[in-house]
Amino acid sequence: MLWLFTVITLVFSQLANADNIRSFPMHTIYANIVKLDNAQLEIEEIPSNTASSLLGMFLLKKQTLPLTPATIVRNQQNNNQVQNSLTNLINQPVAIQLDLQGRIWVVWWLTANETQWVIEHKYNIWQND
Repeated sequence: MLWLFTVITLVFSQLANADNIRSFPMHTIYANIVKLDNAQLEIEEIPSNTASSLLGMFLLKKQTLPLTPATIVRNQQNNNQVQNSLTNLINQPVAIQLDLQGRIWVVWWLTANETQWVIEHKYNIWQND
């Protein structure tokens, strides 16, 4: 009986948190994946509107980052996926955490609410280093 109560509680907590935004570590990069090639991801800033999306070739900052052999990929429900699922994330907004060597360690596929939050807080625009 206790296990049934636990399951029901977990289901309702997941439903209640469906619109919430996951918390990401400091120094997370928010970007769109443009291309996956030879264990490297090409990423670009998330466009804030349709005009910047159309002019992205000229306006949006791009970067190529290597993957680690053990890169973790998480879907919108925060479940782990295999690295081959990265091909499904091309042209999708993601949050990326780098390891100490500058390689991609964790990739989170962002929900629509998280993407909107990123744009509203201007985390989608990379600062010049």
